[in-house]
Amino acid sequence: MANESPLAGTPVANDSLTTPQTQTQAAQAQSQTPGRPGGAPARVYMNEKIVPYLLEGMKGVAKEQPANPLRVLGEFLIQKSAEVEGKSPE
Repeated sequence: MANESPLAGTPVANDSLTTPQTQTQAAQAQSQTPGRPGGAPARVYMNEKIVPYLLEGMKGVAKEQPANPLRVLGEFLIQKSAEVEGKSPE
């Protein structure tokens, strides 16, 4: 035991995922995968159709700090949806 390292019983992380070969293979697989600029289709959809309005509503809620922020945000989104779709809110 005198010659044993103090770290002898310590588990060692598996570095096999960070080898250059694995990184190269991952990069090749990613470059072969057809993708849209901006990420996965769901992310692109969210970024185009929802995020701008959600951020606008959240900024208003943060500025006003109403007692019922979810209701205010929800009503804002319903109103914005009607504006974007060209309908009057119900």
